[in-house]
Amino acid sequence: MMSQPVTAISLAIALLAFAAVKPAPAQTARATAGLRATDLSAQSRPPRARTRIRVTPAYPYRLLSTPYPVPYAYEYPGPGAVRQCTSWLASENRLTGPVITPQMRCWWQR
Repeated sequence: MMSQPVTAISLAIALLAFAAVKPAPAQTARATAGLRATDLSAQSRPPRARTRIRVTPAYPYRLLSTPYPVPYAYEYPGPGAVRQCTSWLASENRLTGPVITPQMRCWWQR
């Protein structure tokens, strides 16, 4: 019962102290000078130049992009390169027994 009057009195004192504080004259002059009615409208401001974004593809010859990374550092070795491949048949052990499968390994050679 006693806490309600104490709370009301402390709240009234806090409100009076808050109302007694006045802002500094320099702050109010700066705030009113900075905010004019014409400054608030977007039409009164000059238009900004649009930001230009230049996108250069990682591989200029690739027309389609892929969300997955390529498994090698360089996709194309450059002009004058030839792709060399070697292939062989290898035996793989599977559940049904040994199976012969074709294998191939390729590389770029200048």
